[in-house]
Amino acid sequence: MTKFLRIFIKLLMCNIKPKKYFTEEEIKDRNVLFERKHTQLFDILKSAFKIYDSKLCQCAYPRFRQLVQIDCSESGNSFKCWETEILIGLSKKNFNVTQSNLKDEVTNEKWECKKCNSTYEFGWSDFSISVDREKLKLIELKTESIGKETIKPIPLYIGLYGHSYPPKTEMYNAEFSEFEKYILEK
Repeated sequence: MTKFLRIFIKLLMCNIKPKKYFTEEEIKDRNVLFERKHTQLFDILKSAFKIYDSKLCQCAYPRFRQLVQIDCSESGNSFKCWETEILIGLSKKNFNVTQSNLKDEVTNEKWECKKCNSTYEFGWSDFSISVDREKLKLIELKTESIGKETIKPIPLYIGLYGHSYPPKTEMYNAEFSEFEKYILEK
């Protein structure tokens, strides 16, 4: 008896229904929803940079530093955080990027803020064909903190994607208005 047939018979005997697969329409709807949320997130994070740039720089804001430093490898999990990835992408133009001495990631770079000279270590690694992640770890802060303090659990709008996740006491999926208040410090 083949392995598939044994599993199928076991499912029938246990009265367990096989996993539900998404229809083409459900997949399309989920993709449209993700694209809408991604656009909202991208736009609100661009707005946050306008606030950062109007006062000092992104480095002065603890909530920026908190989000860009989300790193699954520190928790033993395997995920990416959309907010982290987008913030890092938007902020790169504000840094001078040089080669890092570290070799702990697939890609390592040293980032120095063009305004305040704070330094970070950028790292990128992939964990599987579908999960990779970026991080921007603060090495030395050379500006005063002027933004609001961080909170835990961290509210995330799109949130995490991956194989394993931290507990909800660390971060959770929030409504857009809640994330907006957090990142724009309203």
